[in-house]
Amino acid sequence: MIPDRRSVLRAAGAVTVLGLGAACARIPTTSPIDSRPLAGRAQPGAPYVQALPPPEDATAEQVVSGFVQAGVGSEENFGVARSYLTEELSGAWNPTAGITIYSSSQELQVKDTGSSEMVLVLQVLALVDGGGTRSLLSGPVARDIELTMAQVDGQWRISAVPDGIFLSEAAFETLYSPARLYFLDARTRHLVPDHRWFSLQRGASAVLEALADGPAAFLRRAVHNAVPDVLGVVDAEVTSGADGTPEVTVPEAILNLAAQPRAAALAQLESSLRSMRTLSGIRLVRDGQEYTPEDEDAIERALPGHRAIAAGPTGVILLADPTTDAPADQLVPDLAELALTSPAIAQDGVLAAALVDGASKVLIASTDGSVPLREAATGGLFIPPRIDDAGYVWTSTARSAGVLLALAGRGPTDDAKVDAPWLVGREVRALDIAADATRMLVLSADAAGARLDLCAVVRDEHGAPTSLTEPVQVRTFLSEETQASWYDETAVIMLGSDPGTDELRGQLVDFEAGREPLPALRADTERIAGTVIGETIWIGAADGSLQRSDGSGWVTVDLDAHDPWFY
Repeated sequence: MIPDRRSVLRAAGAVTVLGLGAACARIPTTSPIDSRPLAGRAQPGAPYVQALPPPEDATAEQVVSGFVQAGVGSEENFGVARSYLTEELSGAWNPTAGITIYSSSQELQVKDTGSSEMVLVLQVLALVDGGGTRSLLSGPVARDIELTMAQVDGQWRISAVPDGIFLSEAAFETLYSPARLYFLDARTRHLVPDHRWFSLQRGASAVLEALADGPAAFLRRAVHNAVPDVLGVVDAEVTSGADGTPEVTVPEAILNLAAQPRAAALAQLESSLRSMRTLSGIRLVRDGQEYTPEDEDAIERALPGHRAIAAGPTGVILLADPTTDAPADQLVPDLAELALTSPAIAQDGVLAAALVDGASKVLIASTDGSVPLREAATGGLFIPPRIDDAGYVWTSTARSAGVLLALAGRGPTDDAKVDAPWLVGREVRALDIAADATRMLVLSADAAGARLDLCAVVRDEHGAPTSLTEPVQVRTFLSEETQASWYDETAVIMLGSDPGTDELRGQLVDFEAGREPLPALRADTERIAGTVIGETIWIGAADGSLQRSDGSGWVTVDLDAHDPWFY
């Protein structure tokens, strides 16, 4: 059965603990969990894991183990964890610098290396930086953390340890939640998500602080922020309504903005807060009343398309209900008589593109004749084109020269070559532009194997692309990937090989929840396309057959078509 992508998934399975000999102390990885309201600015009802102070006359190993487990207690600026440190280190240690997430299924180990030096051995699954960005490892990966111990009034304390805290996977998933910070694309038409992880105990406060701080590095040049970075925003009052629903008072700094930036800031604020699971029903309030602006045009999230298309024997056809006897509709008149591959149509249903002559030419046309048919690129082997809502068709030659092509629907005078120096000499296998017209996936390969990169398109105020940001690599859990495209705002659908068995696999990779394997595929599957809208997935095989997901597997569709896609 195709799994529910909204479920929280484990990042990786367990592995054998590395033995360290008799000098190792084993640390339990579980602790009691209960739920109770927290004091201060903590989110009401947030889960709470008790942190315990160091016991009297604890051994050095016990102090290390206690410090690791005390990372669950964020109250009073991690006051319990600080009690395991010397006075000097307690004031200097920064617990919010990051989180090391280790396997819940394995016992931790502490190795006494002699004198006052200790080594904490972790089976690490993921790392979270100070801004809440999580990086999944190939793991579990064994990592050694060095600590220095000192005697303070006859008690062992830690005198040197890296900044940040350590949490088991179970504790992390209990105490933290994924959220999406929303920023604005260059044209202020779309909300662009920036996925992060935040403490449930801090809830709305953590989201507001991060929103005011701005986007992740890879988005910074491609988006802008209408939420002002002022104290009144960060310290916005967060309360519970009479019915228990969380409420946030709209900061005066936002209410005082002009109409257009106010609408944009409110859209960012509300969508960002509601993306956190404990805040999904949050209300914006003003003067104690729900705030429902009437004169402001809302800016909404951009979601992927849901209409399935494919290349027919000729032209571009709609993958309608296969039980009908009606012939498939030809969607692009100027392409109707051509044998083509890899068709794409913009989400507004107008601009279209496809490959012809063995992928050596890129054609641009339209469904309504408003864009004349033109041969937009030739002289190489091109990857399947993708279209953004700014009117550009994106593609690349398979052997990259360090540029991507942005071919304008308006005509060749607006075509652009966008530098991507990180692709020089690589084989480009696929690219896809998100519905927000900002975030781009690029799948490429070299002698070391395939790699999926996430970058952003920098545009001018009219939407013309000018450059790409430096990419961040996406962990896919597959090998030899051949296809990657957007499935949802923060989820990618992949085609590749199982690294353990080399069998062909389809997979959803969610930046927040991890991976979800799809039902077993035919060994000759060449194409996969899916969308969260309706949770629909189509696959195409080398013999030209099409299959569609039915919730538990694949159903063959009796239709002469290939290269499925959505718009």
